[in-house]
Amino acid sequence: MSFILSDVGVLDAESIARHVDVPSMQNGPLYQTMFPQSNEITEQQRDEIVRWYAETLEEALQDRWESFLKACSIDGNPVGFCGWTIIERKPSHQFEANDGQVNEPLKEKRRKKISWVPETIDIDGWITLSKALRTERDRVLNDLDSICRLTFMAVNPSYQRRGIGSMMMQRICEETDRHGRYAFVLAAPEGVRLYNKYGFEIVGRVQTPKGTITSMLRPPRINTV
Repeated sequence: MSFILSDVGVLDAESIARHVDVPSMQNGPLYQTMFPQSNEITEQQRDEIVRWYAETLEEALQDRWESFLKACSIDGNPVGFCGWTIIERKPSHQFEANDGQVNEPLKEKRRKKISWVPETIDIDGWITLSKALRTERDRVLNDLDSICRLTFMAVNPSYQRRGIGSMMMQRICEETDRHGRYAFVLAAPEGVRLYNKYGFEIVGRVQTPKGTITSMLRPPRINTV
C-alpha cells in the first residue's frame, strides 16, 4: 500500500486525534503519566480524551505557529501525523520569510489555553512531567539558534513499520538541512530507533514512572544540492 503526504487543515483535527494521535500515544510514557488509569476508562471517557486532543490540535492549526503534515492511505484516511516548530532567537529572525513561523517567545505569548481537561487526567502528574521536559529542552537548546523542534510524530499502530514514519522524517530532515538548522525531539521509547536512523544523537533522558523519554539532537547539515 502506498501513502501520500499532504498538508493538515483544521477539519482534519478530530480524525487525526482519533485515528492517529491517541492510538499511537496510549502506550507511551507521556500519555500513561497523564492518564494512569487509561486501561480502565470507559468509551465515553476515551471520547472525551480524543475531543481534548482534537481541540488542542485545532488551536495549533488556527494559530499557525507550527508546521504539520499528515500521511494518508489511498482511501484518504490519515494514518500518520507529524508537526514541528522553528525556533529563531536572533532579532533579525522574528519571522521566517519562507515558512511564516513565529519565533519561540512570540509563540508562547500568543498561546491560548484550553478551558477544560478530561476528567481522567492526572493534572499533578502532567504538570510535573511537563516541567521536567521543559527543563530538559531548555538545557539542550539554551545556547543554540535556528532549531527545528519536533512536536508531534505519530503513526497509527496498525500501520507502523510500513515506512510512514521514515517518509515523514525524510521530509522534515530535507527542510532542516535546507536551512542548516539543528533538529530536536523528546522521543518516546518506540521512536528512538527512527530518530537515530536520521542522525539524531542522544543527549539526555527524562525518567518517568511509566518509562524513559529520550532527549535527541541532530546537528546542522549543510545541503549542497
